[in-house]
Amino acid sequence: MENISIKKDDFEKLFGETLSDHVKNKIAEYDLRYALVTEKEREIALIKIMEMLLNPLLTYAGPHRLKQWEKGWEENLAEFKDTKKTDDISPHYFGKYEINRLNGNFIKAVSPNYERNMVYVILDYVFDKYLRNYDNIYEFGCGTGHMLIKVREVNPTANLFGLDWATSSQKILKQLTETGILNKTTSYHFDFFHPDHKIKFAKNSAVYTVMALEQVGTKYKKFLSYLLKNKPEICIHVEPMEEFLDEDKLLDNLSITYEKKRNYLHGFLNYLRQLESEGKIQIHEAKRSNIGSFFVENSSIVVWSPKKYEK
Repeated sequence: MENISIKKDDFEKLFGETLSDHVKNKIAEYDLRYALVTEKEREIALIKIMEMLLNPLLTYAGPHRLKQWEKGWEENLAEFKDTKKTDDISPHYFGKYEINRLNGNFIKAVSPNYERNMVYVILDYVFDKYLRNYDNIYEFGCGTGHMLIKVREVNPTANLFGLDWATSSQKILKQLTETGILNKTTSYHFDFFHPDHKIKFAKNSAVYTVMALEQVGTKYKKFLSYLLKNKPEICIHVEPMEEFLDEDKLLDNLSITYEKKRNYLHGFLNYLRQLESEGKIQIHEAKRSNIGSFFVENSSIVVWSPKKYEK
């Protein structure tokens, strides 16, 4: 199969708007080559997903998986200490499967780091659009801190805060600041299931999550209450949201089924819409990115702000 390279025009169609020069330049830097899948490859991929869905031992997300996240970030920490290269803080879940999702179809990644860089384009888009003018930016579920580095590309002066429930995450951020890769960056321990209300937001603050709330299932209301109470200026989420998917389409249906089986984020966008109908928040943008991994389309976008008068 002939290799296809994704260009800025393709992303403008996916996102439904004209991209800034910054985002266009970032796309040009990435190697984003893929190939169409053959009918045989599609059938093999579908069988693999069905086998996984039927596996009674398939792990599900929740508080019990903290040890696995601690271990994963510890592995990244050990690699980074040896090399001091930012590629070594890239989470290991990227690139596990050759097959990915694009615009509702399977494709086969050709270039190295294809899956990660596709997510990076989404982040380039939302960070450039929304985070340039905030003085304080908080990432919840920051993991290895690799996305805070992306924030720094669009906002060189903001105070950055990385929050995660794994203590190994705080160790990585300490290394990133000590080596000068990140500056003006503070790390905190934070658990979505038990928000620490002692952690307050400074003035002119923005909050974001990227495939982190994915792990809380339906237990996101405590975190949203925390945000509503502390009132950042803006909240951005790049997460799996089944509300955008069509159950009557096979790949969408399998994504929804897999997310439910793994206890991934569920009902989040509908709950935000309910809060908006109650006058508690304003949703600025909600869209499907049409970009995903092998099992799920995990990178939809929603941007909202708390209403300032809400008690």
